[in-house]
Amino acid sequence: MRLNAKDYKPNELFKVLRQNLDLTQKDLAKEIKLSKSSIGKYEYGTVNYTFETLLKIAKKYHLSITIEEEKKHK
Repeated sequence: MRLNAKDYKPNELFKVLRQNLDLTQKDLAKEIKLSKSSIGKYEYGTVNYTFETLLKIAKKYHLSITIEEEKKHK
């Protein structure tokens, strides 16, 4: 799976990531030790998730997070 964060709103990215892992909100919450309501809030965009939350998911599911400098247009 390869996701480009700039293709999504932050809440959409979180939901797409969870769905690509084939997890329910409840399952993901349990796996990364958060409440199901927190996952829902992240996905609806009412609360912003932290980078640490993304790192928990990445470590748990053996994913990498890449930060790249964008090429500047001349």
